[in-house]
Amino acid sequence: MIKTLTKTAGLTAIAFTAASTAIAQPLPAPPTTAYTPPAISDCASETLHVYFPAGTSALTPASRAILEAAQARLDGCILGQVSLNASAADARSEAEAQSLTAARIETVSAALSDYQLDGMRVDTGADTTDATSTLWTPMDRKVEIRVAAWAPEIS
Repeated sequence: MIKTLTKTAGLTAIAFTAASTAIAQPLPAPPTTAYTPPAISDCASETLHVYFPAGTSALTPASRAILEAAQARLDGCILGQVSLNASAADARSEAEAQSLTAARIETVSAALSDYQLDGMRVDTGADTTDATSTLWTPMDRKVEIRVAAWAPEIS
């Protein structure tokens, strides 16, 4: 019984000491400004179309503006796979179409690197168009850019 009373007295003393320590510390002051959560980046995959003047593979100012806008939207995002698909409906032969699509893909690849939109891997391809299909799509002289992007996760 004495042992039980000693243990009970010891536990009571420890509890009293802990309670008095908790009471002795003042509470923090309430915040003076409203909490605003950090801005969440709107990182989403994008599809861009860069058009070219007929018969050329040079970027226009409008094309550069599209890439600059995409760079601003994807700033802070993690970029994944980038795929390029070129078409050259303005070519007069299949050989010229292959040459033109290759030159356009090379131009866009270099521009993506300049604008830091080249991602982890760049896949390229070319649309094969026959002469009769160009009659229906004469303005199909573009490179389609698909950029996979997502927001960084901090854990």
